[in-house]
Amino acid sequence: MIEFVIGAVVLLLAIAYFRSSRHKNLPPGPPGLPFAGHILEFTKDPPFKKFMEWSKKYGDTIMVHMGNQYPMVVMHGYDTMKKAFNEEVNAARDQRFLFNDFFQGHGLIISQRGLWKERRRFAISTLRDFGMGKTWLEDNIIAEVEDMCAVLRKQNKQPFDPKTLLSHSVSNVICALVFGKRFAHTDAKFTKLASLFPENVRITGPTTQNKFSSEEVDDYIDAFIKEGKKQQEKGAVNSTFTDKQLVTSVLNLFAAGTETTSTTTLWSLVFLIENPDVMCKMQKEIDDNIPRDRPVRMDGKGLLPYTEAAILEVQRCASLVPICVLHQTLADTVIDGYTVPKGTLLAPNLYSIHHDPRYWKNPDKFDPTRFQDASGKVTHPTGFAPFQVGKRSCLGEALAKMELYLFISNIVKNFNLENAPGNKVSHEDYVASIVLAPAPYKIVFVPR
Repeated sequence: MIEFVIGAVVLLLAIAYFRSSRHKNLPPGPPGLPFAGHILEFTKDPPFKKFMEWSKKYGDTIMVHMGNQYPMVVMHGYDTMKKAFNEEVNAARDQRFLFNDFFQGHGLIISQRGLWKERRRFAISTLRDFGMGKTWLEDNIIAEVEDMCAVLRKQNKQPFDPKTLLSHSVSNVICALVFGKRFAHTDAKFTKLASLFPENVRITGPTTQNKFSSEEVDDYIDAFIKEGKKQQEKGAVNSTFTDKQLVTSVLNLFAAGTETTSTTTLWSLVFLIENPDVMCKMQKEIDDNIPRDRPVRMDGKGLLPYTEAAILEVQRCASLVPICVLHQTLADTVIDGYTVPKGTLLAPNLYSIHHDPRYWKNPDKFDPTRFQDASGKVTHPTGFAPFQVGKRSCLGEALAKMELYLFISNIVKNFNLENAPGNKVSHEDYVASIVLAPAPYKIVFVPR
C-alpha cells in the first residue's frame, strides 16, 4: 500500500513539473490541485469574482486550469484584451466546449477561421440589408414596444414578473429578421415559435421552401437559401450554405439576440427602481423632448443624452456576460508580456473592467453622468466593452443598441416603476451562469 501511495505522489509531482517546465514565462496564477486544477474553487463564488480576487494578487493576466486539460488565461486589463483579441492568432474557438457535439463547428459562434469569417460576413451584410439602422426594423420594434406596454397596462398595477413578456417581445424582433414577419403575443403561431424554436426552424426553413423564390428575398432564411443556390449554379463543390449551417446560424441568432437584450432590459428595471432619481430625470428629459402621443423613436435619440447614458450605465453595472465566450490560441503567442502556449483558452473578464476603479470613479455607484462630458454629450470612456472587443465582438451590436434604447426609453416614458408590496428588488440578487441575470422578481408598473 505504501508503495502505491509513494508511486502516486511521484506521478502527480512529475505531472506538475512537466506542466510547469514545458513552457517558460507563463502568466502567474494560484496553485491548483493535480488533475482538478482550480475548478473546485468555484463552489462558493462565481468564476468572474474569483478571478478578480486572484488578479489582485497575481496581476491583470493570470493562468488557471479548469481541470488537467484546460489551461486558461484570464485577462483583467482593457488594453490587454483589446490588443489580444485583435490578433488572428487569438481568434479561434475552443472546440471542446460550447455544446460542440451538436454544433460541430457550424454556425456563427463556434465556427473557425475561413468558415467563421464567411458566416460572420454573410450575417452582418444580410442583417444590414434587412433592417439594421432602417425604418422597417424600427417599426417592428415599436410594434413590440406597444404590444408590451398594452400587456403591462392590463396588469392594473398588480405585481408582475416581466421576464417572459420581455423575452417574447425581443424574440419577436429576431423573428422579423429571420422569418420576415412578427407575431402578436396572442398569436398561437408566435407562442409555438417562441417555445419550440428548433422544430420551427425545420418547419419554416428549406424543407418547405419558406415561400422562397429567386426574385423575392424577405428575410435571413431566404437570403441564405438564395446564396446557396447561387453557389451551386457556380459549381461550388464544398458550399458551406447547407441546412446544418442554416439551422445552427439561426439558433445562434435567436440565442444571442434574445437572452442578452431581454435580460439587460430586466436589469434596467432593477437599477431604475433602486435609483428613482435617475428614472425621474429620464422621464423629464423624455417629456420635454418627445410628444406625449408618440413613442420614443431613433430620430429623437440625440435629444435624450441622459436617457442614453443611463442605458449605457445599466450595461456597465450589469455586465451581462461577465466572462465572454472563450477564445483559444492557434499558436504560441505573447499576451501582456507572457508566453501563452498554443491551445490555451483565453477569457476576458468583462465584469472586472466594468468595475475597475482605474477606469471608473466609484465603480459600484450607479451614475449615468459618467457617460456624459461637461456639455452633456454622450461619451464612451475607456474600459467599456459590453459587446466585447476585437475580431469576434458581437455582430448584433447595432441591433442590440437599437432594441435597448427603444424598449427601455418607452417603458420609462409610459410607466413609473415601483417595488411590489413587501418585496424589494436589489441588483445584489442575481443568478450567475454564462449570463449574469437578476433573480426572478415582481414589480409594479404604474401607468403615467
